[in-house]
Order: sequence, then C-alpha cells, then structure tokens
Amino acid sequence: MVSDIGTQFPTCKIDWLVEENYIPLVRLHLGVERIIPIALRRWRKSIFSASTWTEIKDCIFQIRKYRYDLIIDSQGLLKSAVFALLAKGLSCGFGPRYSREKLAGMTYNLKISVSREQHMLNRCRQLASLALKYPLANDSDYGLIKQNSSVLKRKNVIIFCSSAQSKKLWPTADWIRVCNYLRSNDFNCQFTWGSPDEKRACEHIISLSAGELLVKMPIDDLAMLISQSCLVVGLDTGLLHLAAALEVPSIAIFGASDPLKTGPRGSGVIKICGSKNRFPTAEEVKANINNVIETIN
Repeated sequence: MVSDIGTQFPTCKIDWLVEENYIPLVRLHLGVERIIPIALRRWRKSIFSASTWTEIKDCIFQIRKYRYDLIIDSQGLLKSAVFALLAKGLSCGFGPRYSREKLAGMTYNLKISVSREQHMLNRCRQLASLALKYPLANDSDYGLIKQNSSVLKRKNVIIFCSSAQSKKLWPTADWIRVCNYLRSNDFNCQFTWGSPDEKRACEHIISLSAGELLVKMPIDDLAMLISQSCLVVGLDTGLLHLAAALEVPSIAIFGASDPLKTGPRGSGVIKICGSKNRFPTAEEVKANINNVIETIN
C-alpha cells in the first residue's frame, strides 16, 4: 500500500501507526515519513498503571498532531477503528459487510466495498486504490532491499517452526524428518524463537536432527539474516511473509488457515504445502524443498 501510494503521489507524506515490536520492520520501507508507536499488547497487562496512561496520552497526542488528507484502517478491527477515529481527517476502511468486525466497518467516513473472497494483500491494496482513486499495478512492490545472487550460494536455511497459534503447529516428528533431509543435502538449519517455550521446542528438534539455535534478535536484524539465507521453511507466520517479500525462496506449511487468502506472496520462488484443514506430510514438504533447490542451483 505504501509503495502504491508513493508511486501515485510522490510528494505525499505517510505516517504509520504500528505496534511497538514491529517498528523496525516498518523502518525498512523508506516511504514511511513518521512512525507512531502503539503498545496495546503491553498496555493491556498494566492498564491501571500511571505510566501506561502517560504512554496512551502521548500516543493520542502524536496521532492528533497533524490533520491528514486520509486515514486508512486496513485491519478492519474495532481496536484499529478507534484509533482511526481519534486521528484528524477523513477515515476509510472496509465497509460493515467486508471488515473483519462489522462494528468497525460502521465507523469510517468512507466505507469501501472490497470482496473478502480474495487474498488479503489484494484486499488492502484495493482499499487504498479505491479510496484514493488510482489504478493498481499488477505486481506488488514491498519496497524492501532484495538479496543479491551471491547469497544463493550459501547453505543456510531458516526454520520457522513456532507460532503463537497452537492450531498452526506442525508435528515435531515431521520437522525432524525435514531437518534431517536438509542436513543430508549439506544445508545448515537455523532456528528462530520468540518465547522460552518456542526455544525449548527448537532445542528438542535440533537434539533429534541437527541445526543451530539462533540468539533472540530484533526483527530488523532477523530480516537481514533472512535476506542472506538461501531458503526459508516455515509455518504461516509474519516472518514467512517477510521472507517472501524479500524474495527469498520459501516453503510455506499450512494446515489451519487458508493459503488462498493469507498465503505468502512475492516475486521469488514460493511453494505452498498443505491447505486449510489439511497439513502436508513430511514427504510432501521434502519434495517441494527438492524442487526449490533445483530452481535456485
């Protein structure tokens, strides 16, 4: 969306309200003028704290600092709609029939109709294009720095085997089979984690196969590491989408969500394994890894 708007209106200034943990990710796009941090996840844990309310007041002050020509809420949630209403200017978002939460869709000045029966990336891009009345280009531009061809000669594979949603998790035994397969092809598996439980799960898989447990790192450093890898194998998480945006060859493992609506999109090589309500077998994932290896060699 930022790239599309910047292409159509080169002199425009775009501010982005974003959860504090993802500020480094937003900084990767040079089209963002000002980043306004929000900490709803942390504030909920200390809602009666004086420091929390000081931060909330400062956040609202930053949101209302300028009058905007347009405020776009692409989440379609009541919590995001509230902050869109706090900002000064014309608000727009998915209409009641098309937003994730109907009540949110009723709050915007401009209620945009965008079919839910398509990929979320397309929906968000259409939301902005219809609100600002410009035609959409066929290809998506994430505005991120892509890897160079020399990176593909390296043998590091990033593994994303963790998810905050337990229903998205793939069996440990299958991860072990896949990591052993990668090791047999002289690849080094590198595991990322975000919580102590995720760390223990990664350590368990490594102990029964092979690989390297990475230190916990901020998302911008992780983005750099991903861009320097030759392959990513992971569950349906934000990091997998980041890998696709960076055009790193990716194997996406689905089973709980619908890849037709939320699968990774990008100009690089992407193989989707599984579908909604059907996880892939280890053999299916290994076959797709082999196809990708042949493509990048």
